[in-house]
Amino acid sequence: MPKPQKDDIYEAVLFLEDQYVARQMRYSEFEAILDGVVALNDLADTEITAVYAELNKQLVPRALVFFTVYFDEEGIADSEWNVPLKRLAKISGSGPDLGAGPIRLACRSQCAISWHQRDLWDPDMKPGGNDFQVIKKSLQENRLGFEVVGEVIEEEEDIPVLTPTQAAPQPAASASALEEQERIHRTKLARLLKAQRLRIKTLNSQHEAEIEELNRQHRLEMQALKTKVQDMEQSLQHTKVLYDQTKIKLQKRSDQYLSLQEEMVQFKKRQSMLEKELSKGDGGEEAERLRQRLESELTIVKEQLQRREAELVYRDEREEQLRQEIQTLKDESEDGGGDILNKLSELDVVFVVYHPGAGHITIPAKDVLRYVQNPIAYAAERCFVTERHYKEWLDHYENAVCEHEIPGKGLCGESVPRVTVPAEFVAGESNRCEKHQE
Repeated sequence: MPKPQKDDIYEAVLFLEDQYVARQMRYSEFEAILDGVVALNDLADTEITAVYAELNKQLVPRALVFFTVYFDEEGIADSEWNVPLKRLAKISGSGPDLGAGPIRLACRSQCAISWHQRDLWDPDMKPGGNDFQVIKKSLQENRLGFEVVGEVIEEEEDIPVLTPTQAAPQPAASASALEEQERIHRTKLARLLKAQRLRIKTLNSQHEAEIEELNRQHRLEMQALKTKVQDMEQSLQHTKVLYDQTKIKLQKRSDQYLSLQEEMVQFKKRQSMLEKELSKGDGGEEAERLRQRLESELTIVKEQLQRREAELVYRDEREEQLRQEIQTLKDESEDGGGDILNKLSELDVVFVVYHPGAGHITIPAKDVLRYVQNPIAYAAERCFVTERHYKEWLDHYENAVCEHEIPGKGLCGESVPRVTVPAEFVAGESNRCEKHQE
């Protein structure tokens, strides 16, 4: 069997997945993975949650470091990963008692080296799903074949007890026993308080992470909706341009048609005049040539008129089609975004945004498009102030200084008390120092 490492401490690394130990190995094996000697193809393109554990010869954890590591598309661990697991295990604060006194614990909520915090994660400590108990149970199963020396024997509390055959203890002894009992209780209480504080910090960290993720999802959803609205507006604008161009072309065709009609009237007059002249003639060769020329001109004009009439009919049909497309796009621009929002509402998607002064605002599905068009105006409405008032307050809130303009010198710039409620902000007073208040 493997011999204990220095200081009688064993080292192991456990991969956790949904409060289940999916894989465990000795630390030396994990070092080979970090060095790229061994690839884990089943973890390709995956970020795993893992735990580095230092345990005593009774396989009871003495230190735990909860960390994450990414494996690339080939199952190779991130070459830039450099979390000092052993150092964190040595210098970290205390954690819960897993059987051999409080452990040393490093996690996102309790990290002794702040710049490594982003590479750590917080264990789940809720009843019925405690990561610490999962880790402890897995290590005690000893699947890694560590040599176990002795058993964990919990010391019974030495509390004096009166029996029928015993005499009552002396007052001094009784006081000593009470002091010892009080010390034990204080120790237990201190450990319990530390565990509860850790749990509170962990829950707060998880809550902040969940809020950040929700905000990120909402930003993406709002951006997608805004993009769709912009696409609709661009499509509608393009169709309007086509419609205007078509109207201009139709007007030109109409003018041409009227011109042809006028030419036709003139031509008919000319035809009538020629026919009268022909009827007066002797029917010779000259009259026949005139008749043939007249018939040829009439044929050409009739063909031109038929062609123009066909073009006008096509233009009328095209114009009606464009009008229908314009109306369809208008309907889509009004109703299309609403359809998407209604679908998201059916999926219980909640739209929450944050604005200074208004806090977290829950936006109803029917108001999302209005919010996207002007977020500042929407926030101002929720604060019961005008958009201009809200903007002035926001400038003050982000930079609480006197905004009085001193001729030749610029802004005064003296710090003033920050007004945190938009409705309580008074322009010319809240953003001015006492010297420059109106």
